[in-house]
Amino acid sequence: IIDLSKKYEQVKVPFTKQMKEDRYTILCPQMSPIHFQFVETAMNSEGYNFEVLPSVDKDAVEQGLKYVNNDACYPSILVVGQMMNALNSGKYDLNKVALWNKFQLSLQTYLD
Repeated sequence: IIDLSKKYEQVKVPFTKQMKEDRYTILCPQMSPIHFQFVETAMNSEGYNFEVLPSVDKDAVEQGLKYVNNDACYPSILVVGQMMNALNSGKYDLNKVALWNKFQLSLQTYLD
């Protein structure tokens, strides 16, 4: 039996100045190969450790479908797939990584 009396609440963790100083890696999904290279350059020039993930491939789609309900929109599946591929790659310190999502601009207040 599943207890439905407890509601899930999403907790947003803001990206802080301390995280910037500690050189957290900010992972950004690839959603526009021409434009996002400029976002990466701009963010890195401001002192962030910002990385746009590689282009979408078949594995990203499969990973997205593994973690996202099939009713989700295709871009959501791709973004989750890219993020999960990156996090599972072993390339990043999972204790010092942040995920950037253009739909939730939580970094906006820290980009002044």
